[in-house]
Amino acid sequence: MTMTMTHDIFSAVSELSGDGLCLCEMVTDAQGRAVDYRFLRVNAKFEEFTGLHDAQGRTAREMVPDLEQTWIDSYARVGFDRKTLRFEEGSAGMGRWFEVQATPAPAPGQLWILFRDVTERKTTLREREVALETTQRLFDELGHRVKNSLTLISSIISMEARDTDGAAREILSRVRLRISAVAGLYEAMGEAGAISEIEAAPYLDGIVAGLRGSLTDGRRIDVTAAIDPITLPSKQAVPLGLLVNELVTNCVKHGFGPDGAGSVHVSLCKTAPDRVTLKIRDDGAGIATEAETGAGLGSQLVAAFVGDLEGTQDISSDANGTHITITFPLAGD
Repeated sequence: MTMTMTHDIFSAVSELSGDGLCLCEMVTDAQGRAVDYRFLRVNAKFEEFTGLHDAQGRTAREMVPDLEQTWIDSYARVGFDRKTLRFEEGSAGMGRWFEVQATPAPAPGQLWILFRDVTERKTTLREREVALETTQRLFDELGHRVKNSLTLISSIISMEARDTDGAAREILSRVRLRISAVAGLYEAMGEAGAISEIEAAPYLDGIVAGLRGSLTDGRRIDVTAAIDPITLPSKQAVPLGLLVNELVTNCVKHGFGPDGAGSVHVSLCKTAPDRVTLKIRDDGAGIATEAETGAGLGSQLVAAFVGDLEGTQDISSDANGTHITITFPLAGD
């Protein structure tokens, strides 16, 4: 009766699951250590999933001499320690990966093993990982080359600026800063190892640091930033970085005289789950910026960058300085 019932259960599980199924018993050495396991019964899927034929009555290592010890150790926990295990494991000796469920059988040292061959899935996943790693290396190399090229162009412009004066020098200086802002994006993406998104804080902090060293010309103007930990899509990072570059440059240029002193502060924070606010303020003389009057290339660029962000801007100046607020929606994927 028991054998018939066991037979019926074995057949039913085989038919219902579509998995490989076997009843095994652990094999021990003279010291009682698990050294192998024997197949007492196997179903048809067993041969299909393992590639092993005529397994019934034979041991695993008899059929796969270089079978890894980890299989025997795992099954010993089930057969002797009466544990139920679920795991995914590969066997170099069999050249396959398996998804396994093992549970104790009624007799001591015996266990049921239900399994399926997941080699194809694991191979596909590995191929995807390799392709992703290759893509990442190519991206890193491309970003490195673009950054170096932009840095080289920036250096050439800086050299040209030294041989000019007046308005021409100022124009070249602003062009160089815009190029540096874009180069900063590639540097930040390379450091983060990301393509589609970037952390705002290190990216904008780098731009502000560059502006601090380039714009003040020895004047006592402190350019600072407080950037919240916000993840930006790369498509928004470019106009945002250029916007910060343009507005801080305007504040330093128009807010302080040749011997002026003061501060410019940049902040970025979320004002709603899907909205971000950029604020730039200075405590200069409150001279109207070209962004307020709508004249000049600078104001046109600011308007274009705000438009790229689908944002709105508010700019005001008084005796206490200039305050600029730009709010924009955080773009989705």
